This record gives sequence, structure tokens and C-alpha cells, in this order.
Amino acid sequence: MKNIKNSRNRCIMNFILYDGIEWKKLFPITLTRPVSEIRLGFFTIKERWEKYIGKTAYDIITQPFLSKKYSKKEYSYFENMLFINSSFLPNEELIQILFSLKENETIFFKEKMIAIKKNFLVKEDILSLSKKCTKTYCVKQVIHIQSPWEIFTNNETILKEDFMFFTKGKKSYSLLGKNHVFCKNKIFLEEDIKANNVVLNAQFGPIYIEKGVEIMEGSVIRGPVSIGKNTILNVGSKIHGGTTIAPFCKVGGEILNSVIFSYSNKVHDGFLGNSILGEWCNLGAGTNISNLRNDYKKVTVWNYEKKDFFPTNLQFFGIVMGDHSKSAINTQFNTATIVGVSDSIFGYGFPPRYIPSFYLGGIQSKKRISFHQVCETAEIMMNRRNRSFSVLDKKILKYLYQLLDI
Repeated sequence: MKNIKNSRNRCIMNFILYDGIEWKKLFPITLTRPVSEIRLGFFTIKERWEKYIGKTAYDIITQPFLSKKYSKKEYSYFENMLFINSSFLPNEELIQILFSLKENETIFFKEKMIAIKKNFLVKEDILSLSKKCTKTYCVKQVIHIQSPWEIFTNNETILKEDFMFFTKGKKSYSLLGKNHVFCKNKIFLEEDIKANNVVLNAQFGPIYIEKGVEIMEGSVIRGPVSIGKNTILNVGSKIHGGTTIAPFCKVGGEILNSVIFSYSNKVHDGFLGNSILGEWCNLGAGTNISNLRNDYKKVTVWNYEKKDFFPTNLQFFGIVMGDHSKSAINTQFNTATIVGVSDSIFGYGFPPRYIPSFYLGGIQSKKRISFHQVCETAEIMMNRRNRSFSVLDKKILKYLYQLLDI
């Protein structure tokens, strides 16, 4: 850590996070966001890079239809800039090399470029960065997110690393009320946390709880777990290790090794395991997700590029759900289900294991939701949280709506 801090002081330069070929491989999560806005561990990928480097990202380079929301600057060229592939997560070894880069020098991991320094680059050449570089440095180990399930399969490791890196030298607040706390030294609490008659067990991994969180009575949290600010845990919530719950969520029931993005709800009883929920999702009461086949075999998963299911090495896999999708009460999802953006799922039996975006219904019948209804539902839900459904949000959904079966 000391060497890294010294390197930062010598050379803090502007950096840009860009989407590589991994963006298409991370559907449906990246249909509505750049790779850098994916959340795992304590933070989004963008937030993590900013904290490691010690500076706000100069900009995000992503798909044209996402740029107006996520890219903040207009430019025709770049000067004295680090370009970093957003699908790689920073670590101490990587940061140490990053701050020593010179013009046209690069960092690679297994023949894939992580970063390059350019003193001058015109905008038109941004897509050919990897073709105009020389392999200079290689890192031995780095987490590279190339498929949606790698978000939850890596989350336990990242939670532990984040806790060690980002709580060092900081003092935790105390938890008021009558509670049961195990391994207090591995629990970090921010201010204004409401909790009474709950269990925090950090024997198997750290627990990080941000400010303004409310944990209702009877809840059990078993680390490693991160709970984002102003999130509410309902009565009797059971949160297992490897779980990240982002800010402004409402959760309950049983959750295991899952990542829930901001403003999503799983308030009621039901099981969610080895899964990802995007933003503005809602699971109705009694919704359950199977994360293991009855025959214990490895799962197959929908491939957006091949338009078919393909085998994986995973045995445990629940659901990956895109932004703004919902399930009705008592919905039962099969193992390794992929749900697109703005779906409304209901009906008897198991829904299909792949549901394209903007569909209404379940296995017995389904139809495409009108775009007017998509926007109306999004606006109502966001207004309930005092957030506005912006023109840019609408344009992103409209672009996706015009595509077929995505």
C-alpha cells in the first residue's frame, strides 16, 4: 500500500474507462449501462477504479445510445490519458504498474489489453486502441468480468478484498440496540443505522453496512455481505455470504450469493440465490428462484449472440434479470433463467428460461408490452422513490425496444 500511495502522489493523471468486446457478453445487465456501471463488492466498477487511482474518471466511453447519459464530455481528441478496459477490476499489482506507464506502453492479462497510456489520440482511433499498442507489462492475476454470472461468482472474493482495502485506518460506528454481534472486528458500520434484535455474524467473512440502513427485527446477516445506504431489510431477512445489496433497495426473505442493484425490491419471503437483479426490479411476494438442477448437473445458459443455450461449468445459478423487470406473486423461476429489460412476468408454471426484453406473461402465453406501457410503469415506480424517469432513460429504452429479441 505504501508504494502505491507514493506512486499516486508522483503521477496522478486523467483516465478513461471504455467498453471493450465484453459489453455484448454481459447482456442483459449491460443493455442499459456501460460495463463500468456494473456493481459488485462494495462499489460499481467505476467507483472502484476511482478509489484505487484517487481521482474521478475523466469520462466513460460506451455505446452511442448510452453515451448521452453516461458520457459527460464532447471531444475530438485526447491528451495525456490512460485508457482502461472497464471489464477489469483494479488490484494493488495493477495500480503499481499503471502509474509507471509511459507513452504507448500497455498492460496485458492473458493476451488481453487492460490499459494503455496515450499522449495524443483522436476520437476516431478509440476503437482500434488494441491494434496500435505494444505489449509491455503483464499482470499475473486480475479479475476479468466477461459474463454476467462472473459478477456473483467473484463477489465473495471482492467483498473480502474491498473490506480490507477500504476500511483500513477507518473507525466503525457502534450498533445501538439489543443485537447479537459475532467477530466485531470484521464488521464496519457507517452512521445512522437502525437495528434491534438482529444477528450480524462475520465469522465467515466481513460485513459492511452503509449509512441510513434499517435492519428490522429478527434479521440475520452472515458475511461477507455489503448493504448500501438507505436500504431497508424487512422483518426476518436472511442474508447469506457473497451478497451485495446496493443503495436504496428494499429486501426480505432469503438471499444467497447475489448482487442486487440500486432501487430494486425483493421485500417478501422467497429464495434468491446465485443471482443478479438490475435496477428498478421487483420480485412479488413468494417469488422463488431455483439455483440448482434436480439432477445436480451443470447448467446451460442463454447466449445472446448465438441465440441458443450453451453449456457452462456452473452448478449453482439462479437468475439474471435486466433493469425494470418484475415478477408477480408466487412466480417460480427455473435454474439459470435469463430475463431481459422491462419484462412483466406472471402466470402458472415455470416461465421460459430465456425471456426477451419488453414481454408480458409467462410460459402459457406472452405478448410484447407497448412502449407507452413500458414508460408509464417505469415512471410510476421511479416517482415512488422520488426519482424522475428522464428523457435519456426513455431514449435508451426506446432504442432497445426497436431491436428484436434482445
